[in-house]
Amino acid sequence: MTSTLTVMTWNVENLFPAGHPDGPPDRETYAVKIAYLATTIRGLNPDVVALQEVGDPQCAQDLARAVGDGWQVQLAEPAGGRPIRVGILSPHPVTIEDQIVDLPDAGLPAVPDVDGTTLTRMGRGALQVHVDVGGGLRLITCHLKSKLLTYPEDRRYPKNEDERARGAGYALLRRAAEAVAVRVQLNKVMTASAADGEPGVPTILCGDLNDGPDAVTTTLLGGPSDGDINRPDKGDPVRLYNLAPLLPLGRAYSRIYQGRGELIDHILVSRDLRLRVATVDSLVDDIGSITESTDTRRPATVPDHAPVIARFHA
Repeated sequence: MTSTLTVMTWNVENLFPAGHPDGPPDRETYAVKIAYLATTIRGLNPDVVALQEVGDPQCAQDLARAVGDGWQVQLAEPAGGRPIRVGILSPHPVTIEDQIVDLPDAGLPAVPDVDGTTLTRMGRGALQVHVDVGGGLRLITCHLKSKLLTYPEDRRYPKNEDERARGAGYALLRRAAEAVAVRVQLNKVMTASAADGEPGVPTILCGDLNDGPDAVTTTLLGGPSDGDINRPDKGDPVRLYNLAPLLPLGRAYSRIYQGRGELIDHILVSRDLRLRVATVDSLVDDIGSITESTDTRRPATVPDHAPVIARFHA
């Protein structure tokens, strides 16, 4: 059993091979990016890393090998649209338990989309795994709909202000439906594993939620509200606590958009883990400010998101 448990979440920004339209322009740039990611992860020595924006399974394997012997990666299947996915990287055995792709009947299963169709699936599926570390850990990683707006015929620009307003509304609806789908999954698995009102398997939800800690789509993922960490209650078996309030002052962000820090990458944990938190940090020192343009990011070797890391006492 490890003396501490260390969990990390990181949007590694378009992890595609060299020459891919969304990837680095050449092999040298790709190698530098893989080396940067691996060196950062190895230096932090996490027990598990939740990855977002893995574009090619081979790139994930390249990263695992670069981190070190014994590191393995498990990936979700693409849900549709852009071929990016979430994954789990760990030196410990990882077992895939479920993939959340379809919008469940118990959630918001019929949400309108920008093209006049009805959404039935998440844009990027979530992944639920069991990590064989300590007494066992359940982890779900997800990457919710971004604030980047799209319009009919896959346009990135609106024809008028009405269309711009609708595009923003559609993006919010999709992110809400995806958040509810993940919360429904958490309700199912956390309730099933709890006994006599006590928490069951320690549970972590992490990933790029594409919104701040106070957004409705973020807070609903926590489950029952108003949970006093110091007083057990009947909501604890399905409640999660966002670790965002524990980030150091001046570092409570994970991306810089047009010069303004945003915290959109989150780690939420069940009560048993919340009581064991040692430290939480967002490693923002290397990231720079970005804009809506993605073309200028291809040569980047440092992702546009900072890794967020939490350490827990055994």
